[in-house]
Amino acid sequence: MDRARVIFILLSVYIFAAFAWWTYAHYSNTQKIFAQKKDLLEISCYKATFDLQGAVDQEMFNDSLDMQKFFALNYPALELVFLDNFLPLNNFMVRPSINSYNQIETDMNRKLTMYIAEGLVMMLLLFWGMVYIYRSFKKELFLKKLQNNFLLSVTHELKTPLTAMKLYMETLLKRTMNPEQILTIAENSLNETKRLQEQVEKLLLSAQLDSSKYELEKQSLNLSELLNELITNYNKPRQEKDKIKTNIEDQIIVNADAGAIEMICNNLWSNAAKYGGENPNICVSLKLNQNQVILRVSDEGIGISDADKKMLFNKFYRVGDEQTRKTKGTGLGLFIAKHLVNLHKGKISICDNQPKGTIFEIKLESDAN
Repeated sequence: MDRARVIFILLSVYIFAAFAWWTYAHYSNTQKIFAQKKDLLEISCYKATFDLQGAVDQEMFNDSLDMQKFFALNYPALELVFLDNFLPLNNFMVRPSINSYNQIETDMNRKLTMYIAEGLVMMLLLFWGMVYIYRSFKKELFLKKLQNNFLLSVTHELKTPLTAMKLYMETLLKRTMNPEQILTIAENSLNETKRLQEQVEKLLLSAQLDSSKYELEKQSLNLSELLNELITNYNKPRQEKDKIKTNIEDQIIVNADAGAIEMICNNLWSNAAKYGGENPNICVSLKLNQNQVILRVSDEGIGISDADKKMLFNKFYRVGDEQTRKTKGTGLGLFIAKHLVNLHKGKISICDNQPKGTIFEIKLESDAN
């Protein structure tokens, strides 16, 4: 990627320099042409003077009027000035007319303006094209990186439960066990099956959301009761330090899909637990502010950088430090959460927790009426 970027920058600089030189060359040539036209105009004054003097010597003119007519007909770009009223035919001067100078200068300025304008337009178009190409190139590399990361993570996430289930089945076949051991192996196999099913369902759901084929089944829902139930189920098998703390107002009603809300919440506090460290201190709050329902999931983990906040809801994206790479996941949880919130016409945002950690905030419309 670095090599390609360097080549792209060098090529861009060369093309910009070529266009700049093209503009400068035309600008310089136009000025030279202007100087040459002035010289030719002044040389034509000498020629006209010799021609007129020769005509006077041959007595081709009866008076100054005849001379002026001849001059105007043959030298329209020049001006004839008589220096002596008594002997005008022998005392005259030829010089370029003011209009001729003005015309040459006007042509020069018009061409200079045209070349400068063309150069600027081409430079702007070139700059816009280079930026567009660079961004597209960068986006393609970013998507390729995401896809590679996804393939690695999803392979691990799917292979691990399959390997565990295979080991459990081989253990049952090769060893004689008592009922308690058989029950433990069966429960572990069932847990691995559920884990595998969850990953497959995430993949299918992300594909549906990407193609806009997922439809909500909205109904009037007591969000307070649903959250309390989900958090109770989450807290049951966990130690006290890993349990979710709550600050949930009662009887908050929304028009929503219960299954979608469950997926959103599970993804949010699963993410908080994953990156919250040894003591994540996860807290879920729910309150009603006028007609707006505000759901917050906060933790006191490692936090999220501003650069990662902008990318976090992208498909397959995972924070790229070493600590994150050691955690499980496919980079689909927050992608799914955001799209499900959007389908509810809500908003999801990220901000820093104090003194440390992260807060995910979801805003939905209340269905109190």
